Amino acid sequence: MIRPLARHRVVSLVPILLIGLATLVGGWLNGVDMRGHVVDDLSSESIGAAGAARITHGGRSVTADPSTGTFVFPGLPRESRVSVDAPGYLRQGVPTTQEEIRLAPLSFTIQVNEAGNPDKHIAKADIRQGTTSLATTNDSGNQVISPYPGKDAKLLICADGYDQKEVTIHGVVGTFELTPGTNACPPLPTPTPSPSPSPAPSDSTPSASPSPSPTTSP
Repeated sequence: MIRPLARHRVVSLVPILLIGLATLVGGWLNGVDMRGHVVDDLSSESIGAAGAARITHGGRSVTADPSTGTFVFPGLPRESRVSVDAPGYLRQGVPTTQEEIRLAPLSFTIQVNEAGNPDKHIAKADIRQGTTSLATTNDSGNQVISPYPGKDAKLLICADGYDQKEVTIHGVVGTFELTPGTNACPPLPTPTPSPSPSPAPSDSTPSASPSPSPTTSP
């Protein structure tokens, strides 16, 4: 009686073991360790200067290396997608098989200090692009410029008591220094006022002469 009972118990466990084995093999075949590199879409440089990129799948997330933008996210379903975001960039959704992830910049954070004195932040510095003023720095010498000025955009930084400085931006954050001096920026062009509407022409049509009164004969 003991052997038939033991054999019956073993047979009853076979389906459970097969299900467990199938789950294990299926997970091994369908799972993937995602390895990626997050870069700026305009400059192709690694993202991390303003803050490391975060890669999220459900309730799990990993952080990319802030200096290289690389990351490894283990144990993800092969056919799933992850969301990738970083400070100053547009969030992107990508498949787990994608290695290079390019994020588009949304804004640029600028910091303006005095040359040779990084602790002295320059307030009210005017940030221009061409003949347009984009922003003015606050009391801490910084400001967020949005929307993003564009790829390899050239900006002109101006402040009272300092020489003007032209800079080229990359990424989403930058610190620049101004040298004390008198080479200030030129005044911005004054907007041309819209022409006033012309007054309506007066009616110069002569009025009809009154008809002469009939003369009565004596």
